[in-house]
Amino acid sequence: MSTPEQPSAGWYPDPSTPGILRFWDGTAWTAHTSAPNPVAQPAAAPAAAPEPRKSPGVDTNTVWIWLIVLLPLVSTLAALLVPWRSMFTMHGWMAINSYSQPGTPPQIHNFMQPFDIFFSPWWWGIMLLGWAVYGFSVWFAYLDHRELRNRGIDRPFPWPWMFLSLVYPIGRIVVTIRRTGTGWGPLWGLIATQVVGIIVAVVISAQITLATFQFLSTIARYGGYSG
Repeated sequence: MSTPEQPSAGWYPDPSTPGILRFWDGTAWTAHTSAPNPVAQPAAAPAAAPEPRKSPGVDTNTVWIWLIVLLPLVSTLAALLVPWRSMFTMHGWMAINSYSQPGTPPQIHNFMQPFDIFFSPWWWGIMLLGWAVYGFSVWFAYLDHRELRNRGIDRPFPWPWMFLSLVYPIGRIVVTIRRTGTGWGPLWGLIATQVVGIIVAVVISAQITLATFQFLSTIARYGGYSG
């Protein structure tokens, strides 16, 4: 009579304790037991990033944010020194027909060419000054961001937003006020700077408009334009 073939060695359900695996060495049960593998659970969702740490009362009025806020006034006020009316006197040359005096040849009057503005040192000076203010403002934004971190401000507003000009100072002011409750001064400074810029823009626009109307009235008075 043949002997039944024994199962090979391995882990099998314990016949005496349901829910437990016991090791079978190929001839007999051993004392080694193990819990069965649990059913695989779905992966947990990643935890949300913690809220930035608040730092109540920390002084956020760095010299760099004030330079960013006030530096545009340099180019804004310098623009008032430019002779905009003469730069935008957009005439070429004008032939005046003297019909009231028979036999008199037309009078020729020479004026500035329409694109003379782009050859004016005033134009290039104000353009270069504006680009210098822009470049220094980006550098100051980086220094301001670093200074805020040194003062313990968690995750300050990113300084590269300064490449979009007003985005950095506005975002920076909002973040620092939320984190510390301080920093209102630069906000009022920024508002004042923008108001001055609007006033200067209105003054310059009025000068250019006046120059244009003078040009048109000259054409109407003399009755012709060529060139």
